[in-house]
Amino acid sequence: MNRLILWFVRLMPKKIQSIYFKYEEIWLYLFYGALTTLVSMVTKLIPLYLANADAMGDFYTIYSGACATFSWICAVTFAFFTNRAYVFKSTANTRRAFWKEFINFYAGRLLSFFIDLGITMVFIGWLRWSEFWVTLAAQIIILIINYVISKLFVFRKTDDNTQTEKQG
Repeated sequence: MNRLILWFVRLMPKKIQSIYFKYEEIWLYLFYGALTTLVSMVTKLIPLYLANADAMGDFYTIYSGACATFSWICAVTFAFFTNRAYVFKSTANTRRAFWKEFINFYAGRLLSFFIDLGITMVFIGWLRWSEFWVTLAAQIIILIINYVISKLFVFRKTDDNTQTEKQG
């Protein structure tokens, strides 16, 4: 995918290319973040639109929370592999370093999960606001928080990432 992005960037004027390359990590994060947002929204909104909120009554709040949970699992898994490979270009080449990144990524995303869960249950489940607009607003907030967490805590360069694995 990054090859396609680079091909497209090289078609642009040199000034725009220089801006892209100066902030490449952020542009890639926004691109893959948008794809992650799409995964999140599709996996949350389809089950929400298929449900009959009026027929579910008070159970709809719990159901909307379950939809947010399922969506979070799908989106975080997608985001981990795209961020690791294409955005932050992780050099972790040992099992230990991989699992450390994986666990830190999911742990960092717990904050975004609780934000998403709270927003979904309050604004969609309880107040019955628009599923689409509430989900979109939540995803923008989460995108910003997750970049900071990934940049500062998950995919930072450490000695652990470059050591060779001593045990199979």
